[in-house]
Amino acid sequence: PRVVELDRKQPEFTLTYKQYMQRVTPESRVKKGRKRLKENRKILAEVSKKYGVQPQFIVAFWGIETDFGRVTGGFHVIPALATLAYDGRRSKFFRRELFFALQILEEGHISAKSMVGSWAGAMGQSQFMPSSFTGYAVDHDGDGRKDIWTTKPDVFASAANYLSKYGWRGDERWGRAIKLPVGFDQELV
Repeated sequence: PRVVELDRKQPEFTLTYKQYMQRVTPESRVKKGRKRLKENRKILAEVSKKYGVQPQFIVAFWGIETDFGRVTGGFHVIPALATLAYDGRRSKFFRRELFFALQILEEGHISAKSMVGSWAGAMGQSQFMPSSFTGYAVDHDGDGRKDIWTTKPDVFASAANYLSKYGWRGDERWGRAIKLPVGFDQELV
């Protein structure tokens, strides 16, 4: 019941953009991100060079998705996906995700007991849905497992690979502050 309840009240659909941004990017998280960037500089540089995604954006992705690995979800992925596949609202989507999750288990990347994530089945420190995992997760440390749950090199490389495959342009900048013209309707922000 809790999974279905959360599916109906996703914060992305109930908050304004401003409220959402205040929630996901408070100054404390920005500060923590700068610290994590320094702490992981070597592996981030290596991953950045390979995938063309700047280190600060890999860390931002990590920070927004899971507060740098601190909040990865408390739901067992298989039962959550099975519930949503049965629920009916988006059953086709979640049934497909369930089969991808079972494939991940079969390949031995993680045990069913350890496969914990969000109520919607998003997993690990990069919060990949199972289909994203099968398409973009990377075994960067070469241990034979794509471990987006506990292995930072795999987490960072997987996030960078995801962004790269979706057309990330490392030679372009975005997200710059702008100055609005005098008299601009602030309600539109």
